[in-house]
Amino acid sequence: MKRIGNIWKDVVDKDNGVHAVIAGTEHKRKDRNVQKLLYDAEAVAADPSCWHMVDPKKAEDFVLPIIELLATGTYRHSPPRYRRQFCRNRASSRGKWRDLYIPTLEDHTVHHMVMNASMKAFTRGMHPHCCGSVPGRGIKHILRTVSYWMQEDKTCRYFVKLDIRKFFDSIDKDILKVKLRRKIKDKRVLQLHDMIIDSAGQLENELIGLPEGSRRPKDLATPVGYYTSPWYGNLYLEDLDWFIEQQLYKERRGRRIKYVRHQLRYVDDILLIGTSKKDLEKAVRAIAEYLQKNYDLKIKDCWEIKQIGKHEVIDGRWRLRPGTYWCDIGGYKFCKDGVILRDGIFLETRRLARRMYKQGYYTKHQCDSINARIGWSKHCNSRNFIENEIKPYVDIKRTRRISADVDKVGKRGTDQTASRRGERRYGDRAKRNSEGRGDRGDAGALHMEGVADEPPPV
Repeated sequence: MKRIGNIWKDVVDKDNGVHAVIAGTEHKRKDRNVQKLLYDAEAVAADPSCWHMVDPKKAEDFVLPIIELLATGTYRHSPPRYRRQFCRNRASSRGKWRDLYIPTLEDHTVHHMVMNASMKAFTRGMHPHCCGSVPGRGIKHILRTVSYWMQEDKTCRYFVKLDIRKFFDSIDKDILKVKLRRKIKDKRVLQLHDMIIDSAGQLENELIGLPEGSRRPKDLATPVGYYTSPWYGNLYLEDLDWFIEQQLYKERRGRRIKYVRHQLRYVDDILLIGTSKKDLEKAVRAIAEYLQKNYDLKIKDCWEIKQIGKHEVIDGRWRLRPGTYWCDIGGYKFCKDGVILRDGIFLETRRLARRMYKQGYYTKHQCDSINARIGWSKHCNSRNFIENEIKPYVDIKRTRRISADVDKVGKRGTDQTASRRGERRYGDRAKRNSEGRGDRGDAGALHMEGVADEPPPV
């Protein structure tokens, strides 16, 4: 494949830097360093809707010294800030500790600048169903693609999900740098990528208090917390995608029959769909051997080949046929005749609606959260879920109005106190209305095995 060069000018372009500042701080507006880049009080008074936006002039003043350092070759990546955090699943009590490496705002901006310029090289030759951090291949792409495979391709009967053990901690620096040089030939851009890859090595285990047995920072090529890490991970496993697509097959009467009918990879989570249980097992064994031989990576032993679920009437209710299972990926659960929410998202949304009902008023944060989850639910077979689990407790129109009004008015601190007096009055009224509905206030009409009271769409 032809390599891409002469992209250094795109890295140090001023417009690229301003775009990197705005995109890199999109979900960090509460950070003290980021708040210095927002519009000042005079601009907010003239246009209240810009209170949470980055001022392009301030962003330009912030990025120009960085561009000067890059252009003169004097830029040096600062050591990241280490933090060990327990990431808990809010819908259950489970979770795990993660080692996070947080770069400075200047380094984070450089990460965005170099990836904006290198994105064409990274996506060139990428498998069409490689998802995760790739523009246009997010959750909606997974939803459309997997549901089409499950419901339209009648030959698909089995699936298996694979997960690579400690993927980001196990990426080899030297192999990653070789893969980068197969994509890019601009030497200055490659030096910048190498500097980002080696930046975690500036820390030592003794200084940051890592527990015994943890991977040393100097060995980390893709620290969790860097914007570049998912892109490096996709590049690292690009050859695996094409190995599954082109090398895993059997010959019958002069024809090649693939072991895997469809494949999808979300960073380090791999979904394989096939027609034969034996063929899928051969594919999994070959993938495990390939990863161990070429990258010294291991697949978790918890994989299991399952039959794709299909509904039938059992005891007067629509449930999954015994011996078949949901395919859980991307926040949704797929089967032959429907798509529903993942159990954790279902429970978390249900609890949020009841919490908003009990407290008697709505906050801005709760309104944003419930609106996002309703939008998430509308893309699957969740009509009964919205009607029976959300609407009896929450006024959806009111939550949308609160989110829109606060964003326009731009009062800071509204997360805690958004229209508290008015929402308290509305909450009392909603409570009385719900109590007057009798049994409907108890909800629970949606069961977790599928869409209740009506057959799923075919």
